[in-house]
Amino acid sequence: MELKQPFKAIGSVGVTAAAGMFAALAFAAPAQAAVVTIPINPGNVPTTAEDFENSCDNLPDDQAAGEDGWVFVLPASAGAEGNFVSVTATFEDAEGVEHVLTTGADGGIVSGSGDNKAYILAPAGWTLVDAEAEVNDPDEGAKFNLTHTCPGTPGEEPSSPGEEPSSPGEESSTPVDESSAPGEESTTPVGSTLPTTGTPLTIALVSAAALAAGGAALYMIQRRRREAQDW
Repeated sequence: MELKQPFKAIGSVGVTAAAGMFAALAFAAPAQAAVVTIPINPGNVPTTAEDFENSCDNLPDDQAAGEDGWVFVLPASAGAEGNFVSVTATFEDAEGVEHVLTTGADGGIVSGSGDNKAYILAPAGWTLVDAEAEVNDPDEGAKFNLTHTCPGTPGEEPSSPGEEPSSPGEESSTPVDESSAPGEESTTPVGSTLPTTGTPLTIALVSAAALAAGGAALYMIQRRRREAQDW
């Protein structure tokens, strides 16, 4: 019975110490900054890329000829912590149809010294009508700006890698059979044979005449022998 009291006392001290440690860690952990959506400066929209201040800085080198590049900036006056989290922009095409593009699918975040920037690539000729951005813990009433654009050429598409157009009048590379000259005609009619002339025919006629003469001579000799025997 005397040993139970010390064990209980030790258990109470351990629980109290653990509770104090968790409380200290909770107070020591920094509060996580809230992600807030802020609007674009309303004075920047609506606009086409052609009608805004033009520059191709902060955009990919492989921007296609048929694309407009749009670059946004998060100014220091917004009071946000860190960089853009994302930017979502709404465009209208030539028929007035709205299209929503994002930095995640159609652009990216530009990190570096100074003000933070983000970009979006859209088909050339579209009009930016609205945009919003997600940022960390901005000041109340914070906004971001469209800083510059890099206009493309409407209707132009990038060429396929390795594709080369055929030259006008290009001839087929298929080998041509040149065994006979162009326009040359055969001198032997199809389906016919040439007549046999000259020495072979003469030899045949002489041989036939000789055989006939020899036969006649033998006939006369045999006839005279029979007549002589009859006498």
